[in-house]
Amino acid sequence: MGWVGKSIRGPHIQLRQNAIDHQRRNGHHVMPIDGSCFKFADQASMFLRYSLNGVFYNTNNYANTNSDSTKWQEIQNRLHLDFLPWRDRGDHVLVCLQRDGGWSMKGTDMVAWTNRTVTRIRGLTTRPILIRPHPKHKINLSGVTNLPGVSESKSSSLQHDLKHAWAAVFYNSSASVAAVLAGVPVFVDDADCVAWQVANHDLCKIQTPIMPDRTQWIHNLAAAHWSDDDGRSGLIYQKFKSFLQ
Repeated sequence: MGWVGKSIRGPHIQLRQNAIDHQRRNGHHVMPIDGSCFKFADQASMFLRYSLNGVFYNTNNYANTNSDSTKWQEIQNRLHLDFLPWRDRGDHVLVCLQRDGGWSMKGTDMVAWTNRTVTRIRGLTTRPILIRPHPKHKINLSGVTNLPGVSESKSSSLQHDLKHAWAAVFYNSSASVAAVLAGVPVFVDDADCVAWQVANHDLCKIQTPIMPDRTQWIHNLAAAHWSDDDGRSGLIYQKFKSFLQ
């Protein structure tokens, strides 16, 4: 199962909420199963994220602290992922939007966040700003596309929009992982974003972003992902067993 946002939209989300409420009333754990942070290269969902009692990456339990490189090497090899050095050149600032109402937005209004964020960036740099809407949730961008140097992406490919990016800006999205792997410095607003530990948190640094070491971060993130074979063999249960007491 996935998770729920601030509002219930549709019977499948209500079913999730009912299951969560039932487990909590009876003093039991909840294990959310959510999409891969590598889904840009994993269209078949060979790997999924498992956590305990919630989905927020830096708040809930993914049983992945101080992981070694084993799972990352497996995922990198199976998905043929590149892990490029941080880039110190580029043209535009890419602003990536999310679905309004999704659990990762935590009730934040996407239109208001976009207007506020793009306006702030426009005041800090003369670089072009490219806004990438969520492919399944288009919003009204008229409040910012009239600003100089601001345009909306027409590409269906995140990798295309990252290709010449100087930096990428997110609220809280697993798409930030694609940017980090591409070597694009990222800026994120929410501390539960999976890229928070290797991201910039202040847009004032948009011209001079920090580029921290990503080694332990990618090892831990990869270790939060599991395959169907891992489940059948009992590896997922063994990993979380000590937290189920």
